[in-house]
Amino acid sequence: MGGKRSRVDILQRTTYHMVKMGFQARQRGYRYLREAVWVAYHDPESLTSVTKLLYPKVAKLFSTTDKQVERAIRNAIETAWTKGNQDALQVFFKDIYGDGSTRPTNSEVIEVLVGFFMDST
Repeated sequence: MGGKRSRVDILQRTTYHMVKMGFQARQRGYRYLREAVWVAYHDPESLTSVTKLLYPKVAKLFSTTDKQVERAIRNAIETAWTKGNQDALQVFFKDIYGDGSTRPTNSEVIEVLVGFFMDST
């Protein structure tokens, strides 16, 4: 199966995995992270410069600032990391997880989620 996946497919699957890991939909960072995964999937170059390319693109979509996008995503990751499904987090972030004490960076989370789609295309 070649080609790019649809926006709806990416967002639905990202949502499924994020909920499974324990991300909380009520957080703004949750929505920003989902969108960041779509942007990064559609434009892999944005992963090379998250602060200069990815955050501003997501910020524009939500009429906010790139700093707020970065902070909200970091907060959503922190919440999932401390209160989420530890077993699911360990499966998704096996190379990063270690003993669970150090949370992944925003870029690492986005890369892992985008990587899932690249591997299963």
